[in-house]
Amino acid sequence: MNIFVAGIGPGNYDLITLSALEHASRSDLIIVPRSDMNTMGMSEKVIRHYVKDKFILPVHFPMIKDENECIRVIHEQLMHHQWEGRENIFFPVIGDSVLYSTGYYFVRAFEKIIADINIEFIPGISAHSLASSMAKKYLAMRDEIFTVIPGTSEPERITAAMRASDVIAIYKPKAVKNLRELVMKAGEFKNIIRIDYAGIQDKESIHEGLEALNEIHEYMSIILLWR
Repeated sequence: MNIFVAGIGPGNYDLITLSALEHASRSDLIIVPRSDMNTMGMSEKVIRHYVKDKFILPVHFPMIKDENECIRVIHEQLMHHQWEGRENIFFPVIGDSVLYSTGYYFVRAFEKIIADINIEFIPGISAHSLASSMAKKYLAMRDEIFTVIPGTSEPERITAAMRASDVIAIYKPKAVKNLRELVMKAGEFKNIIRIDYAGIQDKESIHEGLEALNEIHEYMSIILLWR
């Protein structure tokens, strides 16, 4: 059995790759993650926009930090389905397939059901690439050090990583407590930009300078900082 973990871009329908669409068309089942089973997630909305003739199976993806518990919840849902005869399964994830990917938990859960699986990763456009494009700025040049930081990390690690970097992308900045204070501790930045819902029509917004470090309420936000 082949499992395609496919990055389908940051949520903009135009930024899904031809490769992701081609692998979706080859699959006999598409599994999509939902944090709320009554609401479609962003990856599901994007794939449903293009794929009309495939069976799509929503799976509850719990938004929790406990990795083992997350895998257990997904495994319990998958184990009740019939997998015999399935050849290609497609699992779309927002952004890139190997960067903070929900696909990791899905694959780990699936390995408990079927031992002999072949996993293929389909790359996608990451949120920091779209955000820097929207800001009309090169992300990094020459010998500049570019660092991606998860906002769920410990404050000390976040500050240390920022101090060691020239260009920074902070994912999930909503999770960072005292964000402005941490940034100030890391030194001076010439440009600070936060983009909420990058590329998503009627929702996206751009905030610059210190305003970008105000309290954040959106999960789908990213902050870019340049020295």
